[in-house]
Amino acid sequence: MTKTSFRLIMTSILIIIAGINLHSETLVNLDNPDLDEVLAIGIDVKKAGEIDIDAVGISLRYRDDFSVYSWIIDHETRELVWVMKERHTDRVRGSRALYREETTRDFKPGKYELYLYSGSSLFSNISIHGTGDIFEFLGDIFGDDYDRDLEDYLDECYVKLSSDKLTSNDFETFNVSGELPGSLLHFTKLGDEEYIQTGFKLDKDMSIRIYSVFEFPRDYKTPVDYGWIVNADTREKVWEITRWNTDWAGGGRKNRMHDDEVDFEKGEYLLYFVTDDSHSYDDFNSNPPYDPFNWGITLLPVNNSDRSAFHTFEPAGKGEPLINLTRARDDDFLEQPFKLKKATSLHIYAIGEYSFSDREFVDYGWIQNAATGETVWEMTYRNTGHAGGARKNRIFDDKVKMPKGEYIAYYMTDGSHSYRDWNDSPPFDPGAWGLAVYPNKDFNTGDFAKISKSDITKDSNILVKMVKARDRDRLRDKFTLTKQTRVHIYSIGEGDRDEMYDYGWIVDDRTNRSVWEMTWRNTEPAGGARKNRKYDENIILDPGTYEVNFITDGSHSFNDWNSPRPHDPINWGITISIIDN
Repeated sequence: MTKTSFRLIMTSILIIIAGINLHSETLVNLDNPDLDEVLAIGIDVKKAGEIDIDAVGISLRYRDDFSVYSWIIDHETRELVWVMKERHTDRVRGSRALYREETTRDFKPGKYELYLYSGSSLFSNISIHGTGDIFEFLGDIFGDDYDRDLEDYLDECYVKLSSDKLTSNDFETFNVSGELPGSLLHFTKLGDEEYIQTGFKLDKDMSIRIYSVFEFPRDYKTPVDYGWIVNADTREKVWEITRWNTDWAGGGRKNRMHDDEVDFEKGEYLLYFVTDDSHSYDDFNSNPPYDPFNWGITLLPVNNSDRSAFHTFEPAGKGEPLINLTRARDDDFLEQPFKLKKATSLHIYAIGEYSFSDREFVDYGWIQNAATGETVWEMTYRNTGHAGGARKNRIFDDKVKMPKGEYIAYYMTDGSHSYRDWNDSPPFDPGAWGLAVYPNKDFNTGDFAKISKSDITKDSNILVKMVKARDRDRLRDKFTLTKQTRVHIYSIGEGDRDEMYDYGWIVDDRTNRSVWEMTWRNTEPAGGARKNRKYDENIILDPGTYEVNFITDGSHSFNDWNSPRPHDPINWGITISIIDN
């Protein structure tokens, strides 16, 4: 697809001959758009009056919206004033594709912006590079007009403003930049795969107007061009773009905008904005928003007196990580045990891959209690945001408070889309693919220590722990109870309907009979593939010696999955622990 170009057009003001206004005077005109082009011109109306709008665009018979069309927005408020709509148009005689709208509108004194857009991606959903690529499709697109060149149609597209009430003395033109006057900071005209990070400091509590235009596809839960603000000290997210605080921005349905005042307390903040690999100021793949030059984010003061209390700064780096499981490659399984000597807040920074078809992470990190195996933190769709690049890239960047104890940090990948081997656009921070743990501002180095797996304190309540079971494993272990005891069984395996393939059972040594067995009916889904099953219940056992078994078949086991893995892949196997003594 050709790269979208933006051309600011300054047209000539036609002077009324002899100063006598006998006919409607042409005030401004935009015409002859190229493919993938937005033409724009600013118009400054000095006094109120009627203005005639005459516009010709292209509407293809298989589309509900225009492929080439015009609109006007208010320069100050950025609100739509007029847009060309099919129900207000008439087909141009002799053409099946060209439509014309003629209307008259009252304009108050003020500044306005006039746009004319033509997009190649709107023609048959194919990439067009010159008229040759589309010639054979003209029969389908333009009906009986197939023998005409596409450029002939574009040459006939225009928008013209004229008036018999206003003259050139009442009307001036200006360049359109999109920049909002008085902004505190702005990052606009953003292209594909952009990553913005900047800091700002407030000397007092104040309200800030946040104006942002971005992409949020209709059926997505989160935007793909995404902005958020966090407290620099606490890492708390204090503002972010959501569907509920935004409105349609015009053009394609996925164009959204946020325009609202947000209250901030005195302090330091970090502003982020990322874009994915398509549909941006550089290259819109559907109709652009009504305010295309402001694709990105702008901060403005609500009260001009607050300007002196706003300062920008360059954010400091995250420093050296306490744990570094990054630059993860295909089929990696990374782990690092660590110990906290007291409750501590840690900064976790993790980037991974989310499968929208399976609604699961396929490259992701999590942290478990080393003694119990309980997951105390993990990447989820809800606690992550878009990481730039491909839609499936997700990031967690926040602080997590964890109690005193021993833990294991894990990061696991599947067989594709990883560091230096991407099958789609990489995230904005490709080297961070994986999981890293950083100290927070109040971190005490003596409270944290990396340890080895052999250093992990054994939980005296665990009777049997046989996990990370692989293909064709036959695992056995025994335990003895001196009195009737309530035990907890946590087992994850593979099953389908009434049959289990990777499963566990317990045999009483005295009777050589099974006292418990993992079945399809007594298990529940374990996340991932439907065949992943989990037993997570308590049972009561009499005094005696028991043999615990876990068996696997020849496929779909720890770190060798042939379908989406369970949520807790480490515990593929069985763990039995005492609930009370």
